[in-house]
Formats: sequence, structure tokens, C-alpha cells
Amino acid sequence: MNKLFLALLSGLILAFSWPSIGFFALIFIAFIPLFILEEKAESSKQVFGYSFLAFFIFNVITTYWVYHASPFGALCAFIVNASLMAIAFWLFHKIKIMSSDRTGYMSFIFSWISMEYFHLNWDLSWPWLILGDVFADFPIIVQWYEFSGFLGGSFWVLLINILLFRLYKSNYK
Repeated sequence: MNKLFLALLSGLILAFSWPSIGFFALIFIAFIPLFILEEKAESSKQVFGYSFLAFFIFNVITTYWVYHASPFGALCAFIVNASLMAIAFWLFHKIKIMSSDRTGYMSFIFSWISMEYFHLNWDLSWPWLILGDVFADFPIIVQWYEFSGFLGGSFWVLLINILLFRLYKSNYK
């Protein structure tokens, strides 16, 4: 599959899994095209560039409304947020190259949740796109957030994506 297509597909699946736009269950496959892309990439620059594109699409579609308040502010927010997400994905890629697949995927969960936590606790906080918030319209299925918080939901989303990708990969071979 074409890398550009995989990046676009991942960005669109992320966006269309978001509350009020699409169906939340799509979030469980949203990272699979990016994982395929990461394995096909010829360089770390490609991983960063294509993941940035995917996350930029996700940001623009889900938070387009910020544009009505400030076009320049919206563009800056889209770029900063997509960059932070792409850095987390790039870090996973670099760690995976230097170690093993298992360590790499564990680092992905750690780097993504760390990025979300950081993003919630600095002056440019952007709380709208925390993965655990994807279930906002269905609180009945996340009653356990009482114990883990919404970052526990992010962990769940990332873990399911990794497990489904590993299943896809084992069946594809």
C-alpha cells in the first residue's frame, strides 16, 4: 500500500471515530495504517512526516471550529498538536529500531500517554483530542474511568490497536 494513502487513511479513521463526527469503535483500528506505514518507511524522517500528516488531518477535522475564533491560532494549534503526536510516534519508531518490537510497542504506549499528560499540564493545553475522550457519548462502557481516568482509556485504545495490528501481521504472513 502507498504510504501517503496509509497516512490519509489513519488520519481519517482517527477523525471519524470522534464523538459527534463518526463511530467510536473505529478508534480501535485507527493506528493500524500508521503501524503498517512505520514498518514500510525507509527513514525516520518519513515516519515523522507521514505521521504528522495523519495527525494534522485528525486535528483539522475534529477541531475545525477553532478556526472561527482565530484562523492563525487554529493553524498554530493544529501544527503544535500534530507535531506532539508525531513526535510520540517517531519516538516509538526510534526505540523500536534500537531494541525489539515488544519494547517498541510498549514505548509507544508510554510515549503517547506521556505526551497526552504533558499536553494537559502546560500553558498551551489542548484537552480536546485525548484518545480516552473518544467514548464521551457512551459513558456506560467506560465506568471504569472512575479508577483509571481518561488516560486509562487512552491506554486501552493504544493496546487494542497494537494487539489488532499484531493479529493482522501474524495473519498476513
